[in-house]
Amino acid sequence: MRQAVLGLVIGCTLFAIVTQTVVFEVISRQQIRRESLLNNDETLERIESEINSYIHSNIVKMQAIYNEEDLVYAMRHSDKNRERLLDYYFTAWHMSERRFDSSDQLLAMYIYDKNDHLVSSHRKQPYNYPHDLYETDQYVNASHLQSYLESDDYAVLLSGYHNEVADQDVMRLVLKLHTYGDDRSQFGYMVCDFSTFNISEIMSKYISSRDVYVWLQPQGDAPIAQVGNTTKEESKLFSQLTKLVATSSEEFPQLRDESGSFYLNSRPFSDYNLHIIMLTPQSLMMHTQSALARTLAVIAVFIILVTLLVGIIFSGFIYRPVEELSNTIIKIKNGDTELRAKTDGWSQELKVMGDEFNEMLDQIGQMVQEEYEAKVLMERTQYKVLQAQINPHFLFNTLDTMSGIAASQNCNLVSGLCQSLSAIFRYSLDISDTQSTLQQEMAHVRNFLYVMDVRNGNTVKYNYQIDSDTLDDNIPRITLQPIVENALQHGLRNTRRKDKELTITAKHEGGELVITIEDNGAGMDAAAMNEQLEKADIGRIEMGRSIGVMNVNARVKSVYGSGYGIHYESSIDEGTKAVIRLPIVKQEVKDGGEVQGFVS
Repeated sequence: MRQAVLGLVIGCTLFAIVTQTVVFEVISRQQIRRESLLNNDETLERIESEINSYIHSNIVKMQAIYNEEDLVYAMRHSDKNRERLLDYYFTAWHMSERRFDSSDQLLAMYIYDKNDHLVSSHRKQPYNYPHDLYETDQYVNASHLQSYLESDDYAVLLSGYHNEVADQDVMRLVLKLHTYGDDRSQFGYMVCDFSTFNISEIMSKYISSRDVYVWLQPQGDAPIAQVGNTTKEESKLFSQLTKLVATSSEEFPQLRDESGSFYLNSRPFSDYNLHIIMLTPQSLMMHTQSALARTLAVIAVFIILVTLLVGIIFSGFIYRPVEELSNTIIKIKNGDTELRAKTDGWSQELKVMGDEFNEMLDQIGQMVQEEYEAKVLMERTQYKVLQAQINPHFLFNTLDTMSGIAASQNCNLVSGLCQSLSAIFRYSLDISDTQSTLQQEMAHVRNFLYVMDVRNGNTVKYNYQIDSDTLDDNIPRITLQPIVENALQHGLRNTRRKDKELTITAKHEGGELVITIEDNGAGMDAAAMNEQLEKADIGRIEMGRSIGVMNVNARVKSVYGSGYGIHYESSIDEGTKAVIRLPIVKQEVKDGGEVQGFVS
């Protein structure tokens, strides 16, 4: 907005300055235009005369080919004896050396028979110019040459192109070789490519300023040579005019005397299909206006400075509140969410905007806080629901075991069994703390294995490889027992081997707590199991469709993230290994704290 105010002030000032110069421009412009166009026409006439002489001189030298009587005879009878033309392979070289001086700037010479077969060629720079115009990937304007050869025009062709390899503008002269009888039978043609240096030198000699742009262009073809410096506007106008001339076929297009900020003069050559065109900046012709222009410039600068100062003061008064609001928004975006816009001293409209913006930020902050509290409550509730699902399942199995033992035996084992079950119940039903230590978990597992040994008859050997520095690590309560139970029920129970073993290890590895529970039982489909564990479908577990290992895995991922959890490795009839990965979280031991004991 501030820029808009300043732009308006400066624009009005410039309009006033432009208005006072209009009268001077209207009076002087027409007179300057008439004199400029007349002078330019006279300049073009002198350029045309000298270029005509240069071109005519080169054509005369090219026509010396008719003095090569043997070559002319061989080309006229090439249909009967094609091989004879091979004797004149160096003719182009001899002619270029004898007929042309270095000042002629001859770049290449080609002699062809009437069937476009190359008879002889010579190039001053063989690596820049092709050996044959029809057998090269370079752009050599061969299409324009072919159009001329297919026509009935026997006048010398003037054409041109830009050699990309040599970075050189080329003027081409093409001479049709023909008999001088009534039928005028063509038997070949000669192509000479010249540097445009001499043409450019002639044009530059008559140009008073490098800001004047002059070029030479045949009708229906691209420009041959150009001199002068071009501005962006002049280059655009040059492209438009050259395209107009290059696409004209019937007659040379009528060009206006004035185009944009340039005077435009053109002149056709009387002897050749060639036009010379001149673009002259009108500013060069306005020398008589220089004194007034300087005066106007001083006045303009003074007025602009005054109006600019007034505009800055006025726009600053208006723009200051908007800038303050913008800076406040940027700071809030960068993290300063407690910041609020100060609306004291603002206009009524901006004050309303600032107050509404502050109210919106307060509402957003309140919504974010409410969403965070709801998310925390949901996660706590979800975790406790997952944990509580294990207890009824385990209690049912344990009570069933006790019932079977009490009915079948004489109650000798009930005392020890009840002690273990008491510890198990106390550990399982205490859900006031969702976390435990590895030492407490192992005590719970040993109590569980004691009950299972009583139930199954001491058929399994247990190995414990627990590093001492892992005992105080925190893990979710009731993490190991469901996996151990799964190994006994589905691994060791379904094998007939006598040396059943269950090994539990715990160690720190790569900054993580790694617990493995390995059996040498029947094995399982580990890939299918791991796929289910990766999904960790809490919704399915909450509906009661999955307990045990799935429940433990879901709780671990819920607490620590998807990077942790359970992974199985198994081979059929060889055994199964469950690997539990957890972060290392140490348990602070309090004085007088009770740690669940192991059952021996």
